[in-house]
Amino acid sequence: MKKYMMAFLTVGLVLTGWGCSQRVTDFTVISTKNVRVDGEEGDRVKGEDMKLNCLVNAGLAFPDMKAAIDQAIEAGGGDALVDGVVYYKQGLMTQGYEVEGTIINTKGK
Repeated sequence: MKKYMMAFLTVGLVLTGWGCSQRVTDFTVISTKNVRVDGEEGDRVKGEDMKLNCLVNAGLAFPDMKAAIDQAIEAGGGDALVDGVVYYKQGLMTQGYEVEGTIINTKGK
């Protein structure tokens, strides 16, 4: 009995230390507070990266927050977002990230 208990504990310890990680995004500036950033302010823009649930569950494709942020920035023609919000959305067939923010151009036109 003691032998089985030790084997069970060993397997339990191995499984609790076993996991995986996924890169979510990278950022140049991040804050949860309102900040003043010099630059030409533009319109409110959105970007999203959605994947089919069947592909995510099979491990074939994962939604990418960075892709959603990049899409929003490119849609607005600037180089950064301020007052941004990131949503994780999961529907019946899809899941992914939606990013919304005010585009700014800090490099000028």
